[in-house]
Amino acid sequence: MQEINKKSPLPLYYQLKESILNAVKNKEFEVGDRLPSERELAEYHNISRMTVKKAVDILVDNGYLIRKQGSGTFVSDYQQSCSISPLLSFTKEMEKKGLNYTTRILNFAKIKEKKIAVKMNLNPEADLFKLERLRLIENKPFLLENTYLAVEHFSDLKKDELKNNSLFKLIKNKYNIQLSNAEAEIEAVILDGDIADKMQVKEGLLGLYFEQFSKNENAEIIEYTSAYYRNDNYKFKFNFDLD
Repeated sequence: MQEINKKSPLPLYYQLKESILNAVKNKEFEVGDRLPSERELAEYHNISRMTVKKAVDILVDNGYLIRKQGSGTFVSDYQQSCSISPLLSFTKEMEKKGLNYTTRILNFAKIKEKKIAVKMNLNPEADLFKLERLRLIENKPFLLENTYLAVEHFSDLKKDELKNNSLFKLIKNKYNIQLSNAEAEIEAVILDGDIADKMQVKEGLLGLYFEQFSKNENAEIIEYTSAYYRNDNYKFKFNFDLD
């Protein structure tokens, strides 16, 4: 493992986390290998056990390591890279990857939200459907998303239709709306408060915030989604129209 530089402006726990993570990625520790104990890591790097615990906790929360009571901390096999394409449904993407996934609908309601309506180029007083979903991969929360749709396009949409169906399939097959392109932005955020609670992670964990606007052939915004991702070993793939 890379040694910690105590003169670096980077926090010690962060340096240790990166050192362990790089060791895992470089196969210095294989899947199933037991990590040195927190005491051994603290002595090796001449840092406090509290600092070591904070670094290890983050890697456990992110799925790179797993604690086994009475045995120690081991390298997890949860190293699946997941591609996320703006116009691919979560269901289709997970089936393509062969991953075990589930979706929990946390809320589905008709609302008025001026800021969201304006973002979607709608009348500020327009009625919107808000769909809040928690996505899990291998029983671990992966993303928390809020999707907004204009009621005028989907007036008879029901919660039951969304439980076991792809929203994009409903948009296409039931409402005959063809999505042609999407715009997306991503930024790093700290997962705190209600977001951390719903995603079952400790407050302060670094995550990714994602915004997507999906448009039809007339460049009308049909769907707007804001989502929070755990900052695990994921890669993001984007589709662009090229003139």
